[in-house]
Amino acid sequence: MSKTIMQRLRKGEDLVAELGRVCRENGITRGSIQVIGAMEQARLGYYHQDARKYETHAIDHHVEILAGIGNVSLLDGETFVHLHLTLSDAACQCLGGHAMEGNIIFAAEAIITEIPGEALNRVFDEPTGLKLWG
Repeated sequence: MSKTIMQRLRKGEDLVAELGRVCRENGITRGSIQVIGAMEQARLGYYHQDARKYETHAIDHHVEILAGIGNVSLLDGETFVHLHLTLSDAACQCLGGHAMEGNIIFAAEAIITEIPGEALNRVFDEPTGLKLWG
């Protein structure tokens, strides 16, 4: 039987790390994530497919989280949160990308739904250069 966690996330914490903490505390190693709220600052990544590396973009002002969607799996035996964000600035212009370290929560609410089944383990995928589900 699966479970769904509805959790307010802690102000001042890193968004991805905080989601990982909630997953670990609730024993969720395979699931989906939705998150809304606001951040004091954001760090979004763009994966350059030819260079096979992420470029991080710093957003050093307040933003709203219009939509955060992601998943939970395992990487090297540890809980791993993969999250993408669509954000809005004060002019209601949107930004989006892969959630990197440094997304500092102002206020956020998450819904994490466990998906029954065997754990999904991330492994290095040579064609993409990414760690994807094996």
